Amino acid sequence: MYYCNLRKVNFDNDPQDGTKLTLNDLDAIGQALIRRDPKYAVPYFNAKEIKNMDAAVTKDAQTGKTETLEIWDSWPVQDPITGYVSNYKGYQLVIAMMGMPKKNDNHIYLLYNKYNDNEFSHWRNAGSIFGYNETPDLQEWSGSAIVNKDGSVQLFYTKNDTSNGKLNDQQLATANLKLNVDNNGVSIASVDNDHVIFIGDGKHYQTYDQFSNGKNRNRDNYTLRDPHVVEEENGDRYLVFEANTGSNNYQGEDQVYRWANYGGNDKFNVNNFLSYFGNNDDQALASVANGALGILKLSGDQNNPTVKLDDVYSPLVTSLMVSDEMERPDIVKVGNKYYLFSATRLSRGTKGEITRLANKVVGDNVAMIGFVSDSLTHGYVPLNGSGVVLTASVPANWRTATYSYYAVPIEGKENQLLITAYMTNRGEVAGKGNNSTWAPSFILQLNPDNTTTVLAKLTNQGVWVWNGDSENKNMIGSLEKDSPNSAALDGEWGKFIDWDAINSYSLKPHQPVTPNVPTTPEKPENSTTPNTPDTPRTPEVPTTPVKKTTQSEPPKAGVKDGIAATILGAVSSMLGVIGLAGISKRKRNN
Repeated sequence: MYYCNLRKVNFDNDPQDGTKLTLNDLDAIGQALIRRDPKYAVPYFNAKEIKNMDAAVTKDAQTGKTETLEIWDSWPVQDPITGYVSNYKGYQLVIAMMGMPKKNDNHIYLLYNKYNDNEFSHWRNAGSIFGYNETPDLQEWSGSAIVNKDGSVQLFYTKNDTSNGKLNDQQLATANLKLNVDNNGVSIASVDNDHVIFIGDGKHYQTYDQFSNGKNRNRDNYTLRDPHVVEEENGDRYLVFEANTGSNNYQGEDQVYRWANYGGNDKFNVNNFLSYFGNNDDQALASVANGALGILKLSGDQNNPTVKLDDVYSPLVTSLMVSDEMERPDIVKVGNKYYLFSATRLSRGTKGEITRLANKVVGDNVAMIGFVSDSLTHGYVPLNGSGVVLTASVPANWRTATYSYYAVPIEGKENQLLITAYMTNRGEVAGKGNNSTWAPSFILQLNPDNTTTVLAKLTNQGVWVWNGDSENKNMIGSLEKDSPNSAALDGEWGKFIDWDAINSYSLKPHQPVTPNVPTTPEKPENSTTPNTPDTPRTPEVPTTPVKKTTQSEPPKAGVKDGIAATILGAVSSMLGVIGLAGISKRKRNN
């Protein structure tokens, strides 16, 4: 039955915080994923070439014993201005979340390799950043890191507190790392000034207390994590982070009635508006969905930064009613443009139909979205119209499944970025011994019209610095089942997908509904690997972003009544059908 009050439909075009990711955008992202659009699909990788990481056999932060760990969310230590991977006394440094498979083991480690070294096996582990008395209740999640003027490394990360029954109480934190570099490699000399700098302000960004005391908590997905540091040329530093909107533009049933959240034409908006009231699960999720990509300015000393409440800005992007999760924001400055990227999952969105279809056709629903602006703090326009940049191309339980995409600028390239990721979902979902590892990296082309193109230029696993020797064509895979470079290992075709295992990651659940999906993804009709495109000439970056064309403007005065009448007519028709069906059923039962 449809419980919608048409008087509550809100057609106002009130100023909103940041760029709005609409339901129409989410649908377009899902459609691109389903058709495996080669502009966005993550390249196929040769499954037989993929290895576990040697440096992941190391002393575990919780047990203090040498264990075989998995590695997932990772980020390089970067130059504060250019964003290039820092050449730190001849080394490249990467910080990563690591832990034992199927354990509540989420802590961060420092890894290193010689600068410009493309060999995966050469990476070494400097150990757990916060020592070896870590506990399952207090964890460290994703972040970013840059080099300070004094040569120390400023780490920004997420503290996650699950003690005393808390459900992932996430806080933005920072610490100053002093490193030793000698003939034995890189080691951690000290970790200083470790402290929380932001827990939400309640107005721009939701706090844990607001979440824990809110309605539909079992459907809600609280996020305040993944701080990404950006330094401007004048020395000002900012953090961009994943969050949820606060009381200024909060979650709630009223967001389902806000027409601007739909973003499509009248037919799309009306159909999807009504669909929420015919699906209790989607409606409940839509009423609590309030994802945001936030920004704040840092104050104080580089080695010990703080945050003033006056320097907490309104979100860059919001996804009210549409999605509760836009992970790992990453800003890359290219020329005079700021590119903002975020990893996400359709399953964290509120359009269940598109998630189920993606899981059926492809077997996964992960993506990376992106935006571009002339300014760091506002004015972001979705890339490719809808924001779609990368989409999953293989099932989630294959060895070559990827996620947690992170874009890195390439020195000397004004129109290309290097995309890094982890490969193989955690918890041995691709089979025992197939641990989560670093993926081969690949190139993303930035086009002058605010579009992007994935290039089939692949590297070894774990390449963070692109150079003349980085490309490895042996990594190119195929979706042909019996191909020698198949993207699937033997036995992976048609394998049952355990979505509970893929979605849980040994964390306390925050979205208990498991999508109702078939177990075997369909193979596309055209499954050949696309030819490697030629690298285009360096384009000129336009001075004005292309206007977004996929998001409709809220209706003007005089049009609202017509749309309301359309909704009313559609509801009446549906109720009529429901009524007739009920009469027919009663007749058959008599």
